[in-house]
Amino acid sequence: MIQDKKIFLFDMDGTLTPPREQVESGIVKALKRLAEHVKIGIVTGSDMDYVEQQMMRAFDIGGVPVSAVDILPCNGTKKYITTKANRFALESEANMIEEIGEEHYRSLIQFCCNAQSTIIVEHPEIPFSGTFVQYRGSLLNWCPVGRAADLGQREAFIRSDEKEDLRHRYAASMRSLIKERAIPVTVALGGSTSLDIYPNGWDKTYALRHYPGWEVYFAGDRCEKGGNDWHLYEALKDLGRSFHIKTTEETIDVIDNFISSLS
Repeated sequence: MIQDKKIFLFDMDGTLTPPREQVESGIVKALKRLAEHVKIGIVTGSDMDYVEQQMMRAFDIGGVPVSAVDILPCNGTKKYITTKANRFALESEANMIEEIGEEHYRSLIQFCCNAQSTIIVEHPEIPFSGTFVQYRGSLLNWCPVGRAADLGQREAFIRSDEKEDLRHRYAASMRSLIKERAIPVTVALGGSTSLDIYPNGWDKTYALRHYPGWEVYFAGDRCEKGGNDWHLYEALKDLGRSFHIKTTEETIDVIDNFISSLS
């Protein structure tokens, strides 16, 4: 029986799916078990198109009931709910440019484009793809290797990033610009290859605004300070309702232990 006003939120990349890959059968089965007890939410920095690419097989016939799931893209600043036809429909969304202003937004775009050019020149070992900067309505995603990167390109970038701390260094440079120009935004590492830039307060704790009075749980893999799961993880940690996982297998363990705790 589904318990009223109780929801378990999950990050997507690295938590429910391998980064930029489709959900695997073990997670689908675990989510199906969980859906018998509580509402499920998927809160991700990605937009709905990536959720569709990576998660939709979970809702095939015999899988996770669509009616048990809310999808919260762009850190929860968008919310998709289930219609009577068992399809996901956009219920609400926020707008970054309206929030911070066109001038500030253009400064951020200029920084990302200039920095991208520098990285391309200075790092010939990285096999770049395309779509480096993506505006998602409520956040700006900068992916130095390119959102179109395949697995091999992503792995090559991750090696360079781990060796030279590229994302942390450029995030620090961007924060200097933000401070200098008083731009009211936050920069966080997103997934394994990106940086997410969004208005202050529009981190994943935004998702909590959709569930006032609910008992909320969360699992994510980027829960270290500076990661895009950190704010939500910290908000629920003292309540014992957040879980820092490192693999999708750990997510399954968290789900099964949580279900056992409800008995």
